[in-house]
Amino acid sequence: MPTKSKSPMVSTIEQSKVTPFLGVDYSVLLPRERSECVEILLERFPKGLAFPIHQHKECEQTYLFLEGEGEVTLGNEVHRLTKGGVVYIPRLTDHAVRNIGDSELVYVVVETYPEGYLPNEPTWDSHIEALQKRYKAGQ
Repeated sequence: MPTKSKSPMVSTIEQSKVTPFLGVDYSVLLPRERSECVEILLERFPKGLAFPIHQHKECEQTYLFLEGEGEVTLGNEVHRLTKGGVVYIPRLTDHAVRNIGDSELVYVVVETYPEGYLPNEPTWDSHIEALQKRYKAGQ
């Protein structure tokens, strides 16, 4: 049951907050503080960038590829994706993304938190802060 009333939101990619982290530019299209259980991001991977294998216990993810060419590792399988490709990643699934194209890789990520956000990460900024500690990285 929701604890707070949420209001509708209309925005654009250009109006979204952009956060650089581990070489990726994250545009926050729907921040978690505006929703009960969904966060939507636009991720921009520069040419040659690979994000390390990881998994999420708290959320499932869906990717929609818009530009470029990428490889998505799901467990032991590697899938090549281009514009229009869709990937669903259940919780606790090892996964990684790598830009294998000659240009930027751009895709939308819809993160769904079936049991709600982690209590210590109720906002996008608190989530990035936790990731910086986990990966020992700055922006």
